Parts: sequence; C-alpha cells; structure tokens
Amino acid sequence: MKILIVDDQVSVVEGLLKGIHWVELGIEKVYTALNALEAKNILMNEMIDIILCDIEMPVESGLQLYEWMNKKGFSNYCIFLTSHAEFEYAQEAVKLGAFDYILQPASYEEIFQTIQKAVKVIHVKVYKDKLYNKGKVFRQQEKSIAGNAIRNWLSSSGNKKDMLTLAELEVLPCLSEPGYLVLIHIVKWSTLSEKWENTLLEISLENIVSEIFAPNNQLTGLAFIEENTFAMLLQGRDKEEIVRESLIRQLQYLNSVCEQYFRCSIACYFNGPFPLENSLEIWPGLIAHRDNNVLLKGGVFPMGSIEQKSNHMFRIPQIKHWHELMKEGFANTVEQQALGLLDEMCENGTINRITLRYFYQDFMQMLYNSMDGNQRMLNDMFGTTEGLKLYKNGMNSAPQMKMLISYVTKHFHVNDNQEDPKALVRRVIEYIDQNLEDDIRRDELAAHIHLNPDYLSRIFKKETGMNIKEYITEQKMRAARGFLRTTGLPVSYIAAKMGYCNFSHFSFTYKKVMGRTPQEERFETFEKVN
Repeated sequence: MKILIVDDQVSVVEGLLKGIHWVELGIEKVYTALNALEAKNILMNEMIDIILCDIEMPVESGLQLYEWMNKKGFSNYCIFLTSHAEFEYAQEAVKLGAFDYILQPASYEEIFQTIQKAVKVIHVKVYKDKLYNKGKVFRQQEKSIAGNAIRNWLSSSGNKKDMLTLAELEVLPCLSEPGYLVLIHIVKWSTLSEKWENTLLEISLENIVSEIFAPNNQLTGLAFIEENTFAMLLQGRDKEEIVRESLIRQLQYLNSVCEQYFRCSIACYFNGPFPLENSLEIWPGLIAHRDNNVLLKGGVFPMGSIEQKSNHMFRIPQIKHWHELMKEGFANTVEQQALGLLDEMCENGTINRITLRYFYQDFMQMLYNSMDGNQRMLNDMFGTTEGLKLYKNGMNSAPQMKMLISYVTKHFHVNDNQEDPKALVRRVIEYIDQNLEDDIRRDELAAHIHLNPDYLSRIFKKETGMNIKEYITEQKMRAARGFLRTTGLPVSYIAAKMGYCNFSHFSFTYKKVMGRTPQEERFETFEKVN
C-alpha cells in the first residue's frame, strides 16, 4: 500500500515522515509533494492508495487538487489536514468525497488512527472486490459448473457435496425434494453436416431448456453425458408441483424446437416425481430405455412406456442360406434379404436391443465364415474409420445395422458380377506377375481383390483352364527358364529368386513343368550358342 503526503511546509512533511509508524500501518512506500503540481506528477505515475493533504497551499489548494483527482477518475482515499476550523472547508471536503478531515494541530497518534481506519476500509474493499469478481466468474460459468457436477454425480465419480452446494445457491434443484430426471437423446440429425460440436450444443440446449421451463417457475440443470446424450434435473421452485401431463407437453415442445433449431430429432425419457437424491438408482433405467429404442424413434417416453421384450435367444433362420449365397458371390441378394428381414422385425415389433444384438452376432459370424477367416480381408473391410465405426455401432440401432449390412455387402459386390470375371482374373494375373519372387497364396490373392477364395478359384479355373496353384507354378518356372537361358546366375540363386528354399524341390518342379531339369536347360542353351 502507498501513501502520498502533500503539504507546502517542509517541516510538516518531515515531521509526518518521522512521527508516523508507517510499517505498522502496512504502508510500503511514502511519497511526498510540496505543492499540487508535484502531487499531480506523482499521481500520474504511481498507484497511490491514500493521500494525506493540506488544504491551504499557494497557487492551488488541496481542495482544488482533490477536485482534479475526481475529474481524472482517481479512486484514492483522501484525508485533509487544515489549521482552519471554518465549517465551509469541512463541508467542501465532504462534498468532494474526502475520507476524513483532521483539524491541526493534531497528534501523530490521532493522524495514525485516521490513516489506520483508511487502511482497514481499503482492505475490506479489496476483499469485497475479490468476492465480487469470483462471484461474477461463477455466475458466468455456473451452467458449466453445474453440468460437470451432474455428469460426475451420475457417473458415480462425483461428490454429492458439490450437488448440495449448488442446490443451496439455487443453481441446481434441491436433492431432498421431489423432481424429475430426464434423459435427452439425439436420435437423428437431418444430415451429418448439421451435427453440432458437443460444447456448443450443450450451451445452446441449456439456453433453450431455460427459456422453456424458467417462465413456469421451474429450476433445471442440464449436463452432457456422452455422444448425443444429455441428463436434465427438473424441479418446481418453492415446492411447486410439476404436473406430469404438463411436463410431457413441455418436452414435446422441446422436441419441436430441436427439430427447427438444431435440425435433429430427439427422444426424451423421464421418471418422476421422486426425491432427486435417488437419481443414481433411476439413471441406469433411463439408459436402458434409450438403448432399447433400437428403431431410434423420436418423442417423449415416460419410464416403462417402451415395451421390454423377453430376452429369449433369437437366431436368423436364413443364416445358412445367406452363407451359401455369399460363398457363391451373391452378396446383393444377401443385402436385400437381410434388410427385408430387419424391416419385417421392425413392423411386427420383435426388434429390440436383445434381438438386434443376436441379429448382429449371427450376421457377423456368417460374414467371417464366408471369408474363411481371412484376417487380411477383414482388416481391409473394417480398417477404415467408416468401417470401424459401423462395426462398433451396428448392434446399437436398426438404422446402424442396416448401414453395416450395406457397407459389408459392397465388399462382395465384385462377386455379384459387378465386375467382369475376365477382368478379375486379369487383375489376379497382374498381381502374380508382379510378385513371382514371393510365396503367393490363394487367400492373399482373394483379399487383394476382395473376393471369396472359393469363388476366386472357380472363376480362375473357368477363365484359364488351370487352378491358381498350377498357374503360379508355371509362371515361376517360365521366369526361371528365362534366367537359365539368358544369364549365368547359379541355379540355386535362381531357385531362391523364385521363392524356392529347397533346391531339390525346385529341380523336381522345373522338370515336371518344363520336361527337363534346370541343368539340362542351361546345357542345351550353351550348346546352341556354341
């Protein structure tokens, strides 16, 4: 804290410097000025907290100096010193907003006590300013703070004390009083481009919720829980009861606002009224309702309104037939039948979270079997961001399962005569020619062009008259013959270059295909040259 002494008498200034225990007052720095001009210069360059100022000074009085300070916006605490007892001086000082007025001569003790009062007032003001600023920051962030508290509490990782504290501040509903717990789930965006960023969505949705419920004297707390899912606590103020039918209408209106403003459809699942401190037990039930809405219907659903089907095991009756169709290369037919079966299950009401999960498991097992467990083909199919997302979410809803079916069958469309078999075989032959030095396997070729291995074998035999293994062997031997005839490379090196680690096996295979041994091939070529 800093103080400025302004007096035209040097003896007075020096007396104050020596006579007051400044350290005891908490004063860090004492500045002095012998006239208003010097004082103004100090005030313009230093942050002064208290001014101890004489009123009677030549050229410009202390009152005039203080008036100038007020016009400049300084907020210093001014204590005037004067040897004149005229009332007009005191009146003018009070009018200007002076902190105190000391009539000289005054003891240093009296001056000390007056300055001490000013120091205490300043400390109180600083403390109040800090509280105000903290409160201001809290008010600006209270929705975010409340959202974090709700999210942590419902996930069982938070402290109930935070919820109680926010309830005392009337930021959140009172946990001991009856209210409603609502799960808001965005079931569908109009387009992917319409999807909002989570933080912005939470802020906007909180504002809309406040506009809907606050005018009805209702207190809400909203929290983002996970992708497309929000939790809302709702309670009437002053213990005013919220009628269930009225809540349904309000949530229906929220749905219409979301469709218009966010371009999305929502489903609202709620339970209540009940003491909100029981929300931890209620929340898992609302999550189960959300998960069981596999058709992704929008609307308002009180607890128990979505029928829970029995958990009997469901199996796709056509699964063996689909497996045979996939092996034969008719993925389009499988896609049509699978999508048709899902639509039928949706229409007759047999689809729910359990039956959809069995459907997903059967379909994915059929797919794996159709690929003969080809891991590379699976990696190619689900190694992309889109494929991995569909693989993870296919069992969550009927629309996502349909997207997974369509995505998977596209990888088999080449089997469905979408590409001419001759063109497919040409692609296989090109791959073989480019990789003759490797140990090429049928499954590797099938994965390269996304074909079922059995289907590839059939069309390759039909187009070339030989099976894949025979063709690869013949091409390797033809390439080896070229090296034998045109280079002096050792036969063992040529064998290794063609992917044969066993020299005897290479010689045996070469003679079987070419009708002579590698040595005989080279000797005959040497004889013709000479």
